Amino acid sequence: MQRPKVWLRRQVYRLLTSSRRRGFRRWSAERRRRRDGRAHRIAYFHRFGDPTSALMVGLVAALRERYDIEVELMPVGAPELAVAPEPERLIAYARLDAARLARKFGLGFTDPGHAPDAALMARATAILVAALSGPDPLTATTAVDKAVWSGDAVALDELAHRHGEASAEATAKAVAEGTERRNGLGHFQAGSIHYGGEWYWGADRLHYLEARLDGLKVRRQGREGAAPLAPALLETQARGDARGVVLEIYPSLRSPYTWIAMERAFALAERWGATPEIRFVLPMVMRNLPVPPRKGRYFLVDTKREAERLGLPFGNICDPVGRPTERGLAVLHHAILAGKGRDFLISFLKGVWAEGIDAGSDAGLKRIAARAGIDWSAVEAALADDSWRKVAEMNRARLLSLGLWGVPSFHVGDLAVWGQDRLWLVEEELARIAAKGEGMA
Repeated sequence: MQRPKVWLRRQVYRLLTSSRRRGFRRWSAERRRRRDGRAHRIAYFHRFGDPTSALMVGLVAALRERYDIEVELMPVGAPELAVAPEPERLIAYARLDAARLARKFGLGFTDPGHAPDAALMARATAILVAALSGPDPLTATTAVDKAVWSGDAVALDELAHRHGEASAEATAKAVAEGTERRNGLGHFQAGSIHYGGEWYWGADRLHYLEARLDGLKVRRQGREGAAPLAPALLETQARGDARGVVLEIYPSLRSPYTWIAMERAFALAERWGATPEIRFVLPMVMRNLPVPPRKGRYFLVDTKREAERLGLPFGNICDPVGRPTERGLAVLHHAILAGKGRDFLISFLKGVWAEGIDAGSDAGLKRIAARAGIDWSAVEAALADDSWRKVAEMNRARLLSLGLWGVPSFHVGDLAVWGQDRLWLVEEELARIAAKGEGMA
C-alpha cells in the first residue's frame, strides 16, 4: 500500500500530464475564441541577447506569414537565478545550442563567441518598446535583434530614427509588465510562445504549434502543403562503426527528460558500436539549485508531449526526490560495478516516471531491482554503502568541466551536449567519428 501523500501526488501528476486534459483545454480555448469573435492570437515573449529569442523572432514572423494569426509581442527581463542557475554557463551554452539549431533549420544565426554588448541590448529594448505602438513591432524587433547580435550600432541608430526610442522609465515598465504576464501564464524564459493555454519554448518545439494551427485550418491561402518551419528533430536508425569510443551519459533519477532519453541513448550507442558509460549526478534540487513550481510544471507537460511523440509511457509519476533518489543512486552505483547499470537505470526511471512505483519503499525498490536482475540482498548491501556520494560529486565536477550542468547530458568525441532532444547531435558526432575511423579500437 502506498503512503497517502505519495498516492495524492500521483493523482496530481496524472492530472497535470493528462493528454485528455490537454485536449479539453485546447477545445475550451477554441470555443472561447469563437464565442468572443477573436482572431487566433499568440503571445510571444522576447529578450535581446537571449539566443533562443534570436532564433524565435524570425520564426514567429514566418509563422505569421504562413497562418492567419495575430502576434502580441512583449519584452521580458533576464530570468531570475531560481529558474536559470549557472547564468554565465547558460548563456555560453545557449549561444552554442542556438548556432547548432540554426544550422539544422537553415536559420540566419551565427554565434559571435560572446554575449552581445549590454548597452546595445538596453537600447534595443527601448526601440522595441517604442515600436510596440507602431504598425508592425514584430518586423521591427526582428531587425533590431539582428543588429544587436552583429554589434551594429549604426543599424540601431537607423532603427531608432525609424521607430523611436522609449524612455528608461517606459522601457522598464514594459519589461516588468511582460515578465509578469509571462510568469503569470506559467513560464520562465524568453523565446517562448503562449497560445490557448499551452506553451511552446524554443525553435525545436515550434512544430507542435504548427500542427495545432493546421488542425484548426488557419493556413493562409497559397501556403498549404509547405514543410514545417522548424521540423521535429530525432535521431535516425542509422548504424556505423565507432568502436572504441566512449559515450558518457549523465543521468539524474529525478529528471523526467532523463527517462525519455535513456533507452534511446543506449540504443544509439549500440547501433554505432560505442561504449556507454553511466555518470550519475544528484538532481538539481538536491544540489541546492531550486526548481520553481512553474518550471517544474512546464517540464512535466513538455515531457509528456515529447513522450507521446516518441511512443514512450509517461505520467504515472511517483516523484523520487530526496530519499528515494539517494536509495536509487546507491543501488545504481553497485549495479554499474556489477554490469547491470543500464538495466537498473532504465527500470528505476520507468518505474518512477511511467508506472507510479514508490522507490522510497522497500517493496517498490525491490520490484525495480528485481526486473534488472538484482536480488534484495545486493540491494541491502548497496544501501549500506555511501560511496556513491563521492562518485556523484566526481561526475558533477566532470560535467561542469565540459561546460554543462543539466541533465541528461552526453559527451562523445568533440561533442558535449545537454538534453534528450539533442541526441541527433550525438548521432551526428558518432557518424563523424565512424567516417574518419577515429573510433577503431
